[in-house]
Amino acid sequence: MTDMRTEEEQIEAIKTWWKENGKQTVVALVVVAGGWFGYQGYQGQQQATAQAASSVYQQVLQLETAETEEDKGRRELLLDQLQKDYASTVYAQFAGLIKAKDAVQAGDLDLAVTELSMVKDNASTDELRHLATVRLARVLVSQEKSDEALALLAVEETGAFGAEYFEAKGDALQQKGEQDAARDAYTQAMAETQRLGTNNPVLKMKLDDLAVAN
Repeated sequence: MTDMRTEEEQIEAIKTWWKENGKQTVVALVVVAGGWFGYQGYQGQQQATAQAASSVYQQVLQLETAETEEDKGRRELLLDQLQKDYASTVYAQFAGLIKAKDAVQAGDLDLAVTELSMVKDNASTDELRHLATVRLARVLVSQEKSDEALALLAVEETGAFGAEYFEAKGDALQQKGEQDAARDAYTQAMAETQRLGTNNPVLKMKLDDLAVAN
């Protein structure tokens, strides 16, 4: 009888607790479950977006050597699509680099500056930021804005792009007529290329030209 009474008391206690706390418990479980499923859904959506952007980018690469006006137009539309519909992906930044290259080839340096600035400011990796920075500095030198280029290149951390930074710095300094400083920058760039085991014949020509000039 005592056991029976004890069980009845336990059941009554459970009923009382559920009445007081059951609703909050269900809500908490729903919130936790919803958050987990929401996170899984977000991850799936991100992956699907990246895959779609990759597909568009592959189409751009296939049209890299486009010759017909129709193919060139389609390539431009695809680049716009990457930047508009997939702005949160790295492929949008790749599109900016390609657009900048096209703009330089077309002689539209202002557009190149715009595209490269956007990539630099929104780069998702240090590598992309350094690449955009160096290319932007080169365009600024082409615009005879050597001081702006030097200000852009005045960073302490250059990652694996030390040679590119020094070479671009040398170009800007040479444009300003600072031959000795330019030679020093080129020499540092050459040291970086040798350290990495790479070859840059253009850089060597720049160094040789300064040697002849002096």
